[in-house]
Amino acid sequence: MEPMRQNGDANAKSERSSQTGRFLAFALIVILISAVAGAFWLNRDREPMRLTVATGPLGSDAYVLMREVAEVVIRHSDTLRLSVRPTIDASQNIALLNRGEIDTAVIRSDTPVVSDVRVIANLYPDIMHVISRSEAGIRSVNDLARASVSIPPFGTDAFRSFWVLGDHYDLSIDTMDWDAEPFAKGAERLLNGNVDALFATRSLRDAKLIRLFEDAQLKGLRLRLVPVRQASAIAVKRPFLEPAMIPAGTYTGATPVPGMDLPTPSVDRILVSRENISDDAIRELTRILFEHRLDLTIRFSLASAIAQPDQSRGLSVPLHDGAEAFYLRNEPSFIQENAEPLALMVTVATLLISSLFALRSRLNAGQKNRADIYNYQILDIQKRAFLEDDVQELHALKIELADVLQTVVIALDTDEVSDEGFQSFSILWEAVRESINDRITQLR
Repeated sequence: MEPMRQNGDANAKSERSSQTGRFLAFALIVILISAVAGAFWLNRDREPMRLTVATGPLGSDAYVLMREVAEVVIRHSDTLRLSVRPTIDASQNIALLNRGEIDTAVIRSDTPVVSDVRVIANLYPDIMHVISRSEAGIRSVNDLARASVSIPPFGTDAFRSFWVLGDHYDLSIDTMDWDAEPFAKGAERLLNGNVDALFATRSLRDAKLIRLFEDAQLKGLRLRLVPVRQASAIAVKRPFLEPAMIPAGTYTGATPVPGMDLPTPSVDRILVSRENISDDAIRELTRILFEHRLDLTIRFSLASAIAQPDQSRGLSVPLHDGAEAFYLRNEPSFIQENAEPLALMVTVATLLISSLFALRSRLNAGQKNRADIYNYQILDIQKRAFLEDDVQELHALKIELADVLQTVVIALDTDEVSDEGFQSFSILWEAVRESINDRITQLR
């Protein structure tokens, strides 16, 4: 009974090993099927990602630029589409962004934002313009204190910008003659002589600003751009502002306006998004802005000012991960930066794996040799059984046969014999046992 129990235990272990092999094969098939299904899923035809961008007033630089970006996106991207939404100003854009009603927005770099807003790119600078009628005799910002001035509407970014100048030059909000009104109305009143000066925060290529100087030229009216000579000092106090320059002849060339390079503060218009907007969508939008900037510039010259945020100077708004992934596309990867140590590690790993395979091969060879020794032992027992005529001696050979089985089962547990070696041994062992039983039956 003891040999039979040992043989049963060994067969059970072999069966468990066989079940494990079948399970691993099944798991491998499942993984392969999942990989194929995943590949089909990833390569399926998908709807393009859609981003809604808030810009600013209809017809403003930001609105026109983002409309052109949306057109270029259609031409050069299969995975992204933009919906452009006109708004009042950057403050409304941030409010819409915070409420999740839009995905991206054009704001000024000095617009207060919440913690989850991220920057994508710098679009263009807004330049502060102080424009006066020549006969008004306004030659510096201080002269605005005795003049009538049209400034942007209440609550807008440009309205706050004017009072940044007013604060620096000590212009009194109570004693100044100023009117807050839309740019179009202020420009009309300036041309008609109803105000002495007009303040605006606009780009150098703003269509309405250019039209103002063209209309003045047609009417034979001379307009003067007033320098803000302390622009650098204002930028020190207001870190989001930067000193800029309006080049001579920017608005008219025959009789150049301005007549020389003119200092003034500027503030960047930036494109921002929420942190949780898809990295893939933002990376694709960033790619379009920079890889197809020539196409954009041909459509709208202001697109030439699109630039990567300068992280070395510190950012007022953190960079979006998707945009950063595009900006770092040409940076050496971790593997490239650490090529030599990684190559050494791969070499060492290869040697170790080769050594393990060699060790395993030697172990398998040793297991096979030991299995062969046990097979020779039971073949020797079978040979002696054929030559034996004494039943008692045959029973002794059966006991010896059982001892060999016990030895092999122990060797299997200690991995001195492989499962395959035990399988062949067990078949031979069973055959020898039956032949001894047959011999005993014959002699009886």
